[in-house]
Amino acid sequence: MAIVAARNFLIATCVALICNSQAASIFRTKGTQFVDDVGRVVVLRGLNLPIEAKLPDFEPLKNNTPLHVMPLYGANIARVLFTWEAFEPERGNYSMQYLDYYMGVVEALYKQGVYTMVDMHQDFYSRWLNKGCGEGFPRWAVLVNPLLEKPPTNGALCTAWILQGPFDVSTWLNWYMFYQGQQGVRGRFLDMWEYLAEKFADNPGIVGYDMLNEPFGDDALQLSPLFEDVAARIRKHDKKAILFVEPQIYAGAGGDIGLKQPTFDNYALAAHYYGQTRKKFVVYPFDGVIKRWKKLTDGWNAPLYFGEFGANNDPNPDNVDFQAPNYIDMVYNLLDQYLLGGTQWGWTANWSSELKDGWNRENFSITDVRRNMRSNYAIRPFPRATAGIPGNFSINSKYRVLNYAWEVTPAAAAQGGRGATTELFAPVQGFFQVPRISDLRVSGTGATCTYADDLLLLSCVAIQPGNVTLHIEPTAL
Repeated sequence: MAIVAARNFLIATCVALICNSQAASIFRTKGTQFVDDVGRVVVLRGLNLPIEAKLPDFEPLKNNTPLHVMPLYGANIARVLFTWEAFEPERGNYSMQYLDYYMGVVEALYKQGVYTMVDMHQDFYSRWLNKGCGEGFPRWAVLVNPLLEKPPTNGALCTAWILQGPFDVSTWLNWYMFYQGQQGVRGRFLDMWEYLAEKFADNPGIVGYDMLNEPFGDDALQLSPLFEDVAARIRKHDKKAILFVEPQIYAGAGGDIGLKQPTFDNYALAAHYYGQTRKKFVVYPFDGVIKRWKKLTDGWNAPLYFGEFGANNDPNPDNVDFQAPNYIDMVYNLLDQYLLGGTQWGWTANWSSELKDGWNRENFSITDVRRNMRSNYAIRPFPRATAGIPGNFSINSKYRVLNYAWEVTPAAAAQGGRGATTELFAPVQGFFQVPRISDLRVSGTGATCTYADDLLLLSCVAIQPGNVTLHIEPTAL
């Protein structure tokens, strides 16, 4: 083992069983933070995937081999799309084939140390609404057909789907009838969630449920009552999973959120933010958005989580700050400042220059046709689990520098083992861009740190309470 750091720091290698111990953790909420089974403060970051799963046959991963890259990205969570239309194509008849496919994805991720958030995904209700540009709810759940009905297209004519949605009267009416419980569609939605909760309750790879993606409706009058009813069904069978609530779709521009504080336990706000536009009157700046939404969740004493954010790879010639690399770097820098988690939109195994992400010609995929990373994503370190009280964390992507400070509490130090171990995703080659640990300059006080054999995870153990600091940079700057 090579000592390369000042004072109480040691850099070495360790077996993956110890350094990747978070793979055996169970997460829950504690106040405004996520914690694991030994009480460490956890930051959950990863990707939405596979984002082309919105359309038939709803099973884009013909094998799960491509998911093996997730640990290289630093992901410890994936928000995995689940489609009601795929699971219940005919009223009252569930597709076991689709459920088996979905469980296969969950299992493949878990083997990589990545946990799943089950995402009940829809966009403007159904593929048969919003001029054939929606997705999610099955055809039988459409109670009011459009006056000029169009078959599902989800192609080049759907690039403005999010703007045209509010003007589609049939979409409005179907949402209204859904919330009113007409013809039992809302009841079938609740039945489905209860069935899934019973199936998923004992699955160690599932961390929680995002109960409805980007719903259309009134936060307080329609969404909050729906989430209360869904939660009651889930809690019949799954007492431990984290329940994620979302505001109405257009809060994603950074507006106010009107959801009522949930009455159920172990929940978080799963907000979405898409601010990649130069038109300031359309969206609110992200720094102010975080402050306002954190004020809301701090009042709830619950965590703020970003279930979706991302960067379109289409060029924006009018403003370089909103090009993919600069914009997404800004988003992650603010997430780091507040030590918030999130799942970026998104990852696909089948991106193409013609169909792009495979749905409505969106172009948010972090990988290209060869599954290489695109300009809207970069491998970044972050503290996955902190033994004690997190402090300031920051990185400098240009100079490949990492700084982190935290306080080890007496309770954390007394636990020893995992309970006293802070884990950071800090890839030697992926972020610092050096081939060996010996090419890093490490300094700090208060802990002993070791790298895993894969050179991705850094584990720092403090045997005494107190303040810990960590600084890492390449020796050749």
